[in-house]
Amino acid sequence: MAALPLANFLGSPLAGRILQIHWHGLEGWRWLFILEGIPAIVFGIVTIFYLADWPRDATWLPPEECAWITAELDRERAAKKALRSYTVAEALRHREVILLALIYFLSVTGFYGFTIWFPTILKRASGLATGTVTLVVAVPYLIALIATLLNSWLSDRTQERRWHTAGPLFLGSGALLLAIATSSHFWIQLGFFTVFAACVHSFQPPFWALPTITLGESAAAASIGLINAIGNLGGFVGPFIVGIVVTRTGSFTYGLIWLLGNLVAAGVVVLCLRGFRLPTAAPVAEM
Repeated sequence: MAALPLANFLGSPLAGRILQIHWHGLEGWRWLFILEGIPAIVFGIVTIFYLADWPRDATWLPPEECAWITAELDRERAAKKALRSYTVAEALRHREVILLALIYFLSVTGFYGFTIWFPTILKRASGLATGTVTLVVAVPYLIALIATLLNSWLSDRTQERRWHTAGPLFLGSGALLLAIATSSHFWIQLGFFTVFAACVHSFQPPFWALPTITLGESAAAASIGLINAIGNLGGFVGPFIVGIVVTRTGSFTYGLIWLLGNLVAAGVVVLCLRGFRLPTAAPVAEM
């Protein structure tokens, strides 16, 4: 999860530089798709050969760490079966899985609706050059990286997931509301946008811990696939609706209010979740 804000932090200034090039008759935005698409293809191929399915198959893991991870997985599997064992079909019909898919759809709608349009919002609000805007955009994602690591650490330490998921969604909604209200003061608005970016990134690690708390391996994998499939539709819906609203009104205000509503709704649905019990954690072995 930390890779998301890190990629935005490093990628925003890089994208600004790529947009300025004009090679072989192709505009910068075309080279942006080409050059940033190449690493994804390369690492996708590397993943096939390098990422193992099981700890025992990971040749890059020291034997002690491999044994500890295997023991932890066995312990968690036994603890989940003691609560209840779900089949894949049961998991996909499970009330909580359906709610998790809805939560992810609503939050991703707000997340990408903001992320895709954020540089344009800043450029319109500040009047800065495109290259400068891409540098300014990187700052909120640096804070988002720190917030993501901190919220993950706190959630793991307390073994609490729901409020560490809902809390950032509510806080981010409040920050976005204040950003809308301070639209005439660029640097103050940027500060609230920074808080918002930190929140919409940091809710994700505790959220993704929820499907695996009580569901077994196959059921959890199928559920995560369903949650991803439904939730990532928000990656289209969010930017698309904001674009329509901006085209018709000439302002980002109502589009941002719509994103805010999605995030508040996601936080409310998180609090409606029930039945997630964490298996008792075993002490971490010294390596």
